[in-house]
Amino acid sequence: MKHAAWLVSLAVCVSSSGCTDPAQVRAEHRASDQKRCADYGYREGTDAFADCMMRSDEKREYAAQRNQERADERKSRLRELALKRSGDERYPVCSAATPNVELDVEGFWYGEGCRAR
Repeated sequence: MKHAAWLVSLAVCVSSSGCTDPAQVRAEHRASDQKRCADYGYREGTDAFADCMMRSDEKREYAAQRNQERADERKSRLRELALKRSGDERYPVCSAATPNVELDVEGFWYGEGCRAR
């Protein structure tokens, strides 16, 4: 019975990790872009179709870059807040055990609802 449970958990793990394969994600994006451009009325092999595909890719790259910038800004704000709260006993000290915290280059933990020191 333990062996069966282990196999089931392994199967779930393997099946869920297949979704994160970068080549598969790129192929899915390409197929989606091709369908969208065809739905717009562009014929595959034309310059207009190629432009549509390129614009779709650029939009996705821009969105990914913007999402990364937002995540970086959020981390920066959380770090600043944690440092400002240093010494404030109303907040617990951030540590590796605190959920959703990050470690900065100076060795201080920071996150939401806690203080750096």
